[in-house]
Amino acid sequence: MKILAVDDDEFILELLIEALGATGHGDVTVANGGSQALDLIAQTAQPFDCFLLDIQMPGMDGIELCGRIRKSEGHRKTPILMLTAMSERDYVDRAFLAGATDYITKPFDVLELGTRVSMAEKLNAEVAQAQASARTLDELTEQLAGQPSLDIAAPVDIQDVDGFLGYRAFENYIQQLKRGSYFSSSAIALKISNIEEIFDRCDAVSFVNVLSDIADAISDNTRGESCLFSYAGSGVFVIVYSRLKELIHEDLQFMIQNTILQMGLVYPDLSPLEVEISQSTTKNAGIFSRPGSLGLLESAIREVAEMQPPDAIHSKKPTSGYDFSNLKLQKKKYLI
Repeated sequence: MKILAVDDDEFILELLIEALGATGHGDVTVANGGSQALDLIAQTAQPFDCFLLDIQMPGMDGIELCGRIRKSEGHRKTPILMLTAMSERDYVDRAFLAGATDYITKPFDVLELGTRVSMAEKLNAEVAQAQASARTLDELTEQLAGQPSLDIAAPVDIQDVDGFLGYRAFENYIQQLKRGSYFSSSAIALKISNIEEIFDRCDAVSFVNVLSDIADAISDNTRGESCLFSYAGSGVFVIVYSRLKELIHEDLQFMIQNTILQMGLVYPDLSPLEVEISQSTTKNAGIFSRPGSLGLLESAIREVAEMQPPDAIHSKKPTSGYDFSNLKLQKKKYLI
């Protein structure tokens, strides 16, 4: 795997070369800043397979560099690992919103570094076909047009929606939140209650377009709030936010439904496409929770998965009578 490591500290670069080499990743190119890194990316004949970026650098910092790499030819899906001593939530949020795949804090453990780079290598293999060019929604449409069907349970990576993260990066984001940030985090799950009907009546392209429209509606109704969200598959979107900064409106599901209603969505046969949304209760990290645990997400997803569809799109009657005894969380297969 061809790796580009960027840091303004020569000692850190030397340490990265040694540490990565010791864990079986010896093909490492280094750059001492963002401008040099972009020059190397533009000049290399063989694209890089993974990036390690320090955040705090003079001039162009690592977050800006991450965003520019995401816009460069062939790197919309290349794994980007942020390497920094800063663990404040604002930096974590900004890094993932800029397109980071994972986050490692200094001083780093050599084995942990090797493990995370190996995970990036696995992810890189999964998205190898998507690395040939920067993918727009139209290019995604072309790819999906050749597929006979999608897996309804699979997470879908939606492009160009503010606050949206691919589900793998979203899980990494949760796991990298430090103790204070984790315990101030809350999660809410939203489920498209009629996802089976939408899935059955749409082809692959139309289904992804509907999910993209719904993601836009979620983004529009949480814009400006300290929250990130993702699509977990099976019609479930998950939102995580800092409750110290923002409060999610208790009627968020109806606000989103009203936004979708105004979009005038239709099925491929041009008949009206209605979207019914259920909302979980707010899930907060407990005092005995392990920082970085995905339990917050799993609890919200588990609850919303058992909700019954609302009686009508505009009904505000809360669902009740959940029975979790037979619920089994599926192992997710990633679409992209």
